[in-house]
Amino acid sequence: MHADQTPVIVAVGQCVAHLAAQTTSVPSPMDLMAQAARAALTDSGVASALAAAIDTVAAIRYFEHSTRGEAMVAHPFGCADNVPGALARRLGLAPRRLVYADVGGQTPQRLINRYCAEVAAGETRCALIVGAEAIASIKHARRNALSPDWREDVGGDYTDEWASDKLTNAYERAHGLYLPLRVYPLFENAARAQAGRTLEAHRAYMGAVLAPLAQVAAANPFAQFPVARSAAEIAGVSTENFLISEPYTKWMVAQDAVNQAAAVIVTSLGVARALGIPPSRYAFLRSSADLDDRNVTERPDLARSHAQERALQHALEAAEVGIQDISHLDLYSCFPIAVTSACAALGLAPIGGPALTLTGGLPFFGGPGNNYSLHAIAEAIARVRGARHSLALVAANGGYLSKHSVGIYAGAQNTPWRPTDNTVLARDFAAQPAVAIAAPTTSAAIVESYVLTLRKGAPELGYVAARAAGQRLLARPEDGDTATLAALGADEPIGRPIQVRHDGQVHRFRFTA
Repeated sequence: MHADQTPVIVAVGQCVAHLAAQTTSVPSPMDLMAQAARAALTDSGVASALAAAIDTVAAIRYFEHSTRGEAMVAHPFGCADNVPGALARRLGLAPRRLVYADVGGQTPQRLINRYCAEVAAGETRCALIVGAEAIASIKHARRNALSPDWREDVGGDYTDEWASDKLTNAYERAHGLYLPLRVYPLFENAARAQAGRTLEAHRAYMGAVLAPLAQVAAANPFAQFPVARSAAEIAGVSTENFLISEPYTKWMVAQDAVNQAAAVIVTSLGVARALGIPPSRYAFLRSSADLDDRNVTERPDLARSHAQERALQHALEAAEVGIQDISHLDLYSCFPIAVTSACAALGLAPIGGPALTLTGGLPFFGGPGNNYSLHAIAEAIARVRGARHSLALVAANGGYLSKHSVGIYAGAQNTPWRPTDNTVLARDFAAQPAVAIAAPTTSAAIVESYVLTLRKGAPELGYVAARAAGQRLLARPEDGDTATLAALGADEPIGRPIQVRHDGQVHRFRFTA
């Protein structure tokens, strides 16, 4: 490959909108997306020339369009019928390719990985990756009886990259295993039990892990919630910081009520030089990795994601560096387990070690749907631009510790560009044995982990993962069995024996000791 084809990140932009209580004009996600994209074009120093060079516009999928069946966040005020096309029209771009990206928090990093490889191969000249959420606007408008019209009729063709939802199977969904708040506690409680912590002790531990993230958010001008919360505030259960799913309080999880957007532009060194982009704007993707995990019920250990571990290791190996060589780090932080499991994979201390976020993390900086990691990437680029010989690592996660993408960024391209081959990584991972799922059965089993969601402090939904004769099963309490549901939060369920039966649709359980 000729050196001129080396991919280079030449522009980044971010924005945030804080709404005053009496505001009657609220930005749409497209407003924010366009603002971030314009900021990126300006960041390059040659906005008009760079805009004319863009041949690919990839828009991160809105939360609204990220589920089938049960929507997470609806857009009651409408949206564009062609999201990347609407953005291109606002910016006056004429790309040959419009992409509406896949679902998941891994998407921004995965797109960077892809388009850097395409630029190096001569398949893409210049790609704009951009995303936004305006859920804060939606909530403000509803509270104040506002009715903005966010519809944009653009028409035209674009590539929709979400072909199917493979995060869960029918067995898992029937038992309640879908939507993040009904899945991540399964991992967190398994890790808690392995560490020998009570719920109260683990809440204190998670507060101590997350408090430094809040400190970073407090100093970040693009943070939605720039408040330096203490470990005690994050862990303490209160009217404002209520329990949402054991063991999580509100301020331990991603906050989606944000108005945030980010954009990144990738091109080649040859194009960057021809356009006159100053070298001070350059940053490079040193290495990357993309790997998807199995469905949750098939994973050998619910307290960890082997795919996350392998992706992180692969990216470091491809960059020929160790974690001690990374100066800037952003670990996806939708839930504490996503942070602590990545720390374990990297050999880092979750408390008292290096800073684990560049933004402030999803609970405090804000969790703009699938687009969070584009903000982390923008921050990583700023860091390596400022310290040319430093490296930054961004670890992005989608689904239920399901889809992992990693990027290592550098301020200088000290070695020739080498695309990362994920084929062998995926093949080796697929060759590892999966846990067998129990057939419909009546049997004794031992609880491995559990989920208990709450509404206004009262148990709402619960289920367990259990082992029976080496196989895994999921089970729900009998309908109307409020005592068993309450017992999930009153006593330590993990390790307790249960009796399981199959009612023709799902497994049901009761504690036997």
